[in-house]
Amino acid sequence: MDNKFRDYNEVDILYILMSYVNVSSSQDMYYTIAHTILTHLERIPTISINDLADLCYTSPATISRFCKDLNCKNFANFKYEMSIALETARHEIHMSEEECYEIQKNPQFLVDKIYQETIASLNLGHQCINIHEIDKICEMIYQAKKVQMIGYQFNKVISNDFQMKLLKLKKFIYAFVERGDEIQRLDMIDKDSLVIIVTVRARKQLLDNLIDKVKEHQPQILMITMNQEYENENINHIYRIDGLESNYTESSMQGTINFLTLFNIIYVRYGLLYKK
Repeated sequence: MDNKFRDYNEVDILYILMSYVNVSSSQDMYYTIAHTILTHLERIPTISINDLADLCYTSPATISRFCKDLNCKNFANFKYEMSIALETARHEIHMSEEECYEIQKNPQFLVDKIYQETIASLNLGHQCINIHEIDKICEMIYQAKKVQMIGYQFNKVISNDFQMKLLKLKKFIYAFVERGDEIQRLDMIDKDSLVIIVTVRARKQLLDNLIDKVKEHQPQILMITMNQEYENENINHIYRIDGLESNYTESSMQGTINFLTLFNIIYVRYGLLYKK
């Protein structure tokens, strides 16, 4: 694939650790563990469970429970995921030598570059969006008795923002907010549900298992993605948008702006179609 869509590792476990710190009370032991890990990142891949427990002033058993709450099988699995995340993060920004030289010579070049790429991506998204397809999505949301949104990393923020906007339009939807939350709360999903999966890249190894588990509960599944190739027979509807993604960072940049804009369109259109 070219830089319109690339499949690479998402540092999701770091995002979830930050979520613990951002939403938990500082008196919560899980807050303490997450904060300790995030402030001692370089030690984590080689630290023992006993040493981490000592560092957090807690017990190895509590550390084990915390790892399972992260949806890791055990402490060893947690360390493995952390090693992958940290290795990926070491190569987070990887511009070419020519671009680095250009930025060093003229720092404003970076500002122009990111704005130009974002505008180009938004233009591609703009050209592919059909209002009739937006109306179909709005109707699916309106007709569904239950709506659950699933997103990873920044897509969780988009989902939470969309949840709040639709609530103001008198439509309650649920946005899963924790890693593993979508698995733990499958009992909320049933044949009256519309499950919206929001994913820029739609990594097959991440999503296939999730979709299979969700489909067991017989909901309608709508996926919104920039991946033009992903397929899964258990998905009822796939809405694909076009756009560009940076080829010099491991994090989504332009794709997230495209998605935020798309959901703003859905939000305003829904409000116009279903005024109460």
